[in-house]
Amino acid sequence: PDASYYLFRTEDVSSENPVEESYWVEAAERADSLGVDIINTSLGYTVYDNSAYDYSISEMDGNTTYITRGANIAGEKGIIVVVSAGNSGASTWQIVEAPADAPNVLTVGAVDSSGDYASFSSQGSAIQPTQKPDVVAKGSATAVIDENDTIVTNNGTSFSSPIIAGSIACLLQAQPFSTVDEISQAVRMSSSQYEFPDYFLGYGIPDFCNALTLLSVPEIDSQDIRIHPNPVSSTLHLNASEGSPILVSVTDTLGKRVVEDETLYNNQLDVSQLKSGLYFLNIHSSESHKIIKFIKN
Repeated sequence: PDASYYLFRTEDVSSENPVEESYWVEAAERADSLGVDIINTSLGYTVYDNSAYDYSISEMDGNTTYITRGANIAGEKGIIVVVSAGNSGASTWQIVEAPADAPNVLTVGAVDSSGDYASFSSQGSAIQPTQKPDVVAKGSATAVIDENDTIVTNNGTSFSSPIIAGSIACLLQAQPFSTVDEISQAVRMSSSQYEFPDYFLGYGIPDFCNALTLLSVPEIDSQDIRIHPNPVSSTLHLNASEGSPILVSVTDTLGKRVVEDETLYNNQLDVSQLKSGLYFLNIHSSESHKIIKFIKN
């Protein structure tokens, strides 16, 4: 991608101590102040040199560890945070490591050159049914350059995460006005097993051409009608004038109508039955016809 880069070094390789989580959060704050759009981070925390600070699996709940909370805040501030899932898939720990458990980050696992699950890639999440990893990319037998400028192969989700981060940078260049939620959801929806995710590959391998197509679907001017919240979990609210009935329907990205024509009298629409994804709300009133994109969590 045609991008500018900042390198923040937060890992103390001589030891493993909780203060490194604080270093990471400080780096994320600095990145935010510099206007960074995307953070890629290829590290994870579970245990420390002093076992008194070790985490339990139950603490990988998306909201406990300091670094996870910091990653969530970065996502809320509009930064796309891409995190390697971790390399604990074949160990007793097995699940993703902090901050890959954060709900506001895009967690990336690893596959081999055939697109098959790499056995070392961390699986699942401590909070079920939270979908982690989100997506996967090549991380097994990946060509890298070592300290001697020699091309060698190596394994790790540390190599799959930058692939996704770089691809998202290209996507953001093509769609600079898309939100974090829109881009993250488009990446998930474009992936190879979006309809049937699992805890090994998540939603699968993203197709960024499809992701671009999803983001490129135009939205008809909706200046006089707004919806909230967006993303939405259950009830979508329209801030149109009450009293006049509004006819609405919802279509998915393939053009399939998933909510038939429904007349609203209280400007509220129940979308709790919809699967997670990007949708289009078609609004017909006496004055106009509007189409507004929304994301269902």
